[in-house]
Amino acid sequence: MVYLYYIVLAVICYFVGNVNFARVISKIMKGDVTKSGSGNPGTLNTWRTFGFWPGIFTFVLDMLKGLICALVAYFVFKHVNGCNAEIALYVAGFSVILGHVFPVIFKFKGGKGIATAIGVFLVANWWVSLIAFVVMLLGMLFVKYASIFTLGFVLAMSIVEICLCNPANWVNYILISGILILVFWAHRSNIVKLFTGKENKTELWKMVKGLFKKKEKKG
Repeated sequence: MVYLYYIVLAVICYFVGNVNFARVISKIMKGDVTKSGSGNPGTLNTWRTFGFWPGIFTFVLDMLKGLICALVAYFVFKHVNGCNAEIALYVAGFSVILGHVFPVIFKFKGGKGIATAIGVFLVANWWVSLIAFVVMLLGMLFVKYASIFTLGFVLAMSIVEICLCNPANWVNYILISGILILVFWAHRSNIVKLFTGKENKTELWKMVKGLFKKKEKKG
């Protein structure tokens, strides 16, 4: 019976993960993010296509998707007899990221899972996640390849969480490793391009400066 609870949780979180906010926002903006730029329905491509605020909203909403699933799972399963809240957190986290990367409602063509993974890790270990997130942002501002730091964030947090896991909850080792594999698999083309020197550059610093210049002109 306990396993059934985890299965129901996984299914619910998977379908929550199917909700892709980049697609939703691009429809609101009367466009299609999958047919612009890199074609990836995620934060950076939404930012490049529609501007700063649509990109930020995409990031926040995708992050909240992971955060809410993991947080609700943790606190609900904390009060269910025979269940482990920590395992529930990672069942929810893995499932929501799986739904984001391979959404059945979009023929398994989804985003790359970074924002959603950040939300999950914030629940698992908020202060380490915040430190890693700040490092990631600073790196992205000054280095032109954002994928290096986004993947670095997930790798670092996965290692930290595996090291901190209670050995009794061995299933968490599998779930955390699953999150890492999912995100790296979603970025496989970026990884190949990084090694071949063909990765698209992300001029995040120029994008931020451009935003302030537009405000100055309007002023």
